[in-house]
Amino acid sequence: MSIVKTIAYMSTLIMAIVISWALTKSNIFLEGNTILALPWGIVTFVDLYIGFLYVGIWMVIREKLPNSILWIISLFFLGNLATSVFILYCIKDCGGDYKKFFLGKNISI
Repeated sequence: MSIVKTIAYMSTLIMAIVISWALTKSNIFLEGNTILALPWGIVTFVDLYIGFLYVGIWMVIREKLPNSILWIISLFFLGNLATSVFILYCIKDCGGDYKKFFLGKNISI
C-alpha cells in the first residue's frame, strides 16, 4: 500500500502544481472552444469524462450517498486532482486492507 500512497501523494502534488500554473497562464473558459474545435481535443474530453464516470461509480459504491455526491462534484470540477485526494482518503481509511480500500464500509457487497 505504501507505493500506492507515494504515487497518490506525488500525483496530487503534480496536479496541484500544473493546475496552479495553468490558471496563471490562461483561461479555460476562453480557450475551451479552441480545444473542443480539435478532434483530439474532443477525444481528450470524452476520455476524461468516461474516466470520471468510472471513478464516480467507485465513489458511489465505496461511500454513503451524501459523501459520494460531494466527491463526484469535486471530481467534475477538479478532475483527477480529486481522484488523487480520494485515493489518499481511501488509503488512510482502509488501514492496509485492500478490500476496504475498494469497498469502504460496504465490504459485504
